[in-house]
Amino acid sequence: MPSRPSRNFRNLLLSTIPPGSVILYLGNDGMEVLSALKPSYGLILYYSTEAPTGLADPHLHFSGDTIASVHTDVTFDYVIMDDILPYIDDVYLTFRRVRELCHDDSRLIMSEVKSLTLLRRLTTIFVRPGKKVKNWIPGPLMETLLYLSDFSPRPGVDSCIIADALEVKKKREYSYSIMIPCYNEEGNIARCIDRIPDLQRDYEIIVVNDGSHDQTAQVVKELMKTNKRLQLIDYKENRGKGYATRRGLSAATKDVLMILDADMTVQPEDLPLFMHPFESRHAEFVNGTRMVYPLDDKAMGPVHMFGNKVFSLIFSYLLNQKVTDTLCGTKCMFRRDFQRITMKDGAWPDFDLLFGASLLNLKIVEVPICYQPRVSGESKMKTVKHGFMLLKAAFRGFLKLKLHLRMG
Repeated sequence: MPSRPSRNFRNLLLSTIPPGSVILYLGNDGMEVLSALKPSYGLILYYSTEAPTGLADPHLHFSGDTIASVHTDVTFDYVIMDDILPYIDDVYLTFRRVRELCHDDSRLIMSEVKSLTLLRRLTTIFVRPGKKVKNWIPGPLMETLLYLSDFSPRPGVDSCIIADALEVKKKREYSYSIMIPCYNEEGNIARCIDRIPDLQRDYEIIVVNDGSHDQTAQVVKELMKTNKRLQLIDYKENRGKGYATRRGLSAATKDVLMILDADMTVQPEDLPLFMHPFESRHAEFVNGTRMVYPLDDKAMGPVHMFGNKVFSLIFSYLLNQKVTDTLCGTKCMFRRDFQRITMKDGAWPDFDLLFGASLLNLKIVEVPICYQPRVSGESKMKTVKHGFMLLKAAFRGFLKLKLHLRMG
């Protein structure tokens, strides 16, 4: 759980926030901190296990709700997040909810956000469940999430973060093509399709059956009788996920293309998270990242975790921006941009798409998701075989992006 605010953070608050402000406080010592700040109105969302028995100051108010569930008509001048960020289940949605409670001149002030070290990771294993850290967000991804939520972070102040609210742009609405590549996924595909939420937009679902030997195609054909949004691309020979992805995305007809793996390791219910960056005009290519929230032991083994981190470092260098997860299957882009991307890797589409987005100078952002264990069937990832394929793809990327050589 959150700890007491440091003296440096308290001094930062006192020097930044003028008396008489309207303040929302998320943290553990709201009564003490807000009493010193003398707001005209202060709302405390108390993250301690012990709620206050009474509030002597009539300007201070308490709610036992979380930021996601609190109901208030007040618009706040300042929002203070005091050592709660690592303990929040969904940081992205929290930032967006905070922005809804702000006006265009508001500021968000967060206490020091500690970076992940091996020692800190080990420490979290041995603390009691109520105090476990729920996320570790690298600095560049933190800035991205703030930007996606219409905040502009200032340079660090004593390792704390001050972010100014940006004017919220008028949102645009797009249509969506959800493409699901499949190979022997008869145990998952029906549930995957059923779990896709109503996007409240025009959308289609395209399943590509990549030469499955099981009943995947038959299951989809049965679902098509009652689901008019559903389409099937079916062929006999297994050509690889890269080929299936190219076939599916090339057949799409909507504005934004979304790739969803049938194994549901990225939950279909999370697809709306990928819509917001496009509709708020903050992104042109959205990549999911599994490296923020804790992973189930069965979701990703240590070898795959290590390999993913290595390739993330390689791609951060190649793309000239921090990328925390290159191999998350859920990637989204505008159809008009996909039509300018060359995909040649039949086995693995992720790198071709990231390279293509970089070559087109698209605005690439990452959205954190909770990665789940595969529900049914076996992973198609072969550690050694695909590891060499990915290294080969990374080398091609080096030739393209760093040496600017044309590849045949």
